[in-house]
Amino acid sequence: MTAILTDRDPCAFGERNSGGRSPVLFISDHHRNRVPASLKNLGLTEEELARHIGYDIGIAWIAEYLSDRFDAPLVHTNYSRLVIDCNRVPGTPDASPAVADGTRVPGNEDLSEAELDSRRTELFEPYHSAIRARMDVMEADGRNPVIVALHSFTPMMKDRGTPRPWEIGIIWNEDDRLARPVIETLRQNEHLTIGDNEPYSGRDGGFSLYAHPEARGHPHIGVEFRQDLVASEEDAHKWAEVFGNALEIAVSSLTL
Repeated sequence: MTAILTDRDPCAFGERNSGGRSPVLFISDHHRNRVPASLKNLGLTEEELARHIGYDIGIAWIAEYLSDRFDAPLVHTNYSRLVIDCNRVPGTPDASPAVADGTRVPGNEDLSEAELDSRRTELFEPYHSAIRARMDVMEADGRNPVIVALHSFTPMMKDRGTPRPWEIGIIWNEDDRLARPVIETLRQNEHLTIGDNEPYSGRDGGFSLYAHPEARGHPHIGVEFRQDLVASEEDAHKWAEVFGNALEIAVSSLTL
């Protein structure tokens, strides 16, 4: 099996504030749009990788703000979702797509089982191992981790041109301990349109929340920020603050 990562590449994942004392753990599955040097940008231009197909626009700024505000650990991916999507089951068509939102991805065409396995073992598994390890540490020192998965979404519905009105969407499956108070608090602002399992539903798939907090019974949500609202650092921090205010109230109610 040929190695993907070389000494020119950073680690598969990154961490921020690993010693943070908050019960909250932030995770970011689509944090960067980097491609390992050996994969030669998957045959794409830098402009294409900078689109939403390459990563979740604005989320790095949001994640850093929230990690610092809450004194909370953050675990994030270091490579583009196009290399391997760490919120998908490895080996499925969406995990390393040959076409992403209408864009051909030459470096993902006709991948062998060995190539797919290299991406899984070098990028996917280390990231998820880091999440498990951080949760283990938090549990060991008496914290019940509260997991928040950070994402962003396009302002128009894929392939339909339908506007998405939500500024923020809260994603959840069966456990509403965190989702319900966050949604209720955000909706107290009558100027906001807050999605409840919109623009995506926590009941329709994904990987990270199922594999980690749901498997262990910990409170959790996914949060989606609309990308046109968070495309600059200043705006990303603004919307991170809006969400952070609601999250702070919700976490306090869980603690009580």
